[in-house]
Amino acid sequence: MRLHRFALAAACAAALFLPALAHAAGYGVYEQGASALGMAGAITASIHDPAAEFYNPAVLPSLEGRSLYVGGTWLSTRVSFAGVGPSPGYGVTESMKNGNFFPPTVYWTNHLNKKWAYGVGVNAPFGLGVDWQNPSTFTGRTRVTKANLSTINANLSLAWQMAPTFSVGAGFDALFASVELNNTITQVVPGGGGATANVANAKLKSDLTPGYGMNAAISWKPDPAWKFGAYYRSKVDVKVDKGKATFTQIPTGDASFDAAVKAGLPANQGATTTLHFPAMWSAGAAWSPDPSWTWEADFGWTQWSAFDKLALTFPSQTSLNTDIVEDYKDCFRVSVGAEHRMPKYTYRFGYYFDEAAAPTQSVTPLLPDANRHGATLGLGWNLGAQKRWTLDMYEMALFVEDRSTEGKNRDHYDGTYKSYINAAGAGLAYHW
Repeated sequence: MRLHRFALAAACAAALFLPALAHAAGYGVYEQGASALGMAGAITASIHDPAAEFYNPAVLPSLEGRSLYVGGTWLSTRVSFAGVGPSPGYGVTESMKNGNFFPPTVYWTNHLNKKWAYGVGVNAPFGLGVDWQNPSTFTGRTRVTKANLSTINANLSLAWQMAPTFSVGAGFDALFASVELNNTITQVVPGGGGATANVANAKLKSDLTPGYGMNAAISWKPDPAWKFGAYYRSKVDVKVDKGKATFTQIPTGDASFDAAVKAGLPANQGATTTLHFPAMWSAGAAWSPDPSWTWEADFGWTQWSAFDKLALTFPSQTSLNTDIVEDYKDCFRVSVGAEHRMPKYTYRFGYYFDEAAAPTQSVTPLLPDANRHGATLGLGWNLGAQKRWTLDMYEMALFVEDRSTEGKNRDHYDGTYKSYINAAGAGLAYHW
């Protein structure tokens, strides 16, 4: 008896690659500024605080003086699954452990002179956390039991005010990413009537690895009532050439069966791949009917079609090499928001729709990707005798449409996923 090595390779590939996609398609962290999220991210044209370093660096020359901004978001997630036949079967229900994540944001902006300004930012624009309950019996355990994708992005941007109404900006990004993923390998028990047993745990882990990209933006303010803006962030490839794959056998108590499993289990070894983070575009138009109000609408486009397939390579055991077909599509995001500036405080509200990138065949326990609707509220205050401090807070409820695999899942793991995400964040800035 031999453990089928192709099955091992497929299980490992699923655990290593998909989180990068899963995070950015379904769990891209757009929450990079509290005032921006109060308006549901409809801020490309009208951003007016240090978060412009992320949302539109061309705006930097219009900011007064220098500013330091520190903020963060609390993201909480809930996901459940109801299976259908033939696999995993009607009546099967599963749940993820509730997730809690805290992506940070730090920005520094300053002027070189009246026409030139720069900004520096550190944030976490991508991230994934998956942790299914009861991993030893979870019916999707051969796909994933637990996964984490962590990123840290550092960017530097320079902006030039070419005319009183028009400015441009550009910069460079260094995105560091690491993954840690776990799944379970199962095997049919000899003489067990088709029953399967857990025979090994597979774990793939990489260190924090860098990839590089660029960004560009424009800002146009033709008159006091109207503002227009657009930005582009390039694709970033993170080449993971020092991933580590480990396989830990799970004894079943059947000596001959365990010996066959041990003989077929791959050795612990290195693994390589490339994690792709997509290019993103955004354009917005803002209207201020009077000095106290701003309304904005934005349209965003993410180039997910680059992910037709991904390849996992084991340099020391090439028979395990495999490709994963994903066939993601480009997707759009639409957001609208408003800001009302009062004498003592500012309030904001907004809505956005984010289209799913994963086709039905690619909806998995690692990423139950689906269309998302977000509703947000925000408040801001200028503090201190000289109003040098600004405190912004927001709350966002993210409603994810139920997503069925429609019997088309590539791994033959079919059913309906239900997800809900809540975000709450704050940012504190000092201006001088």
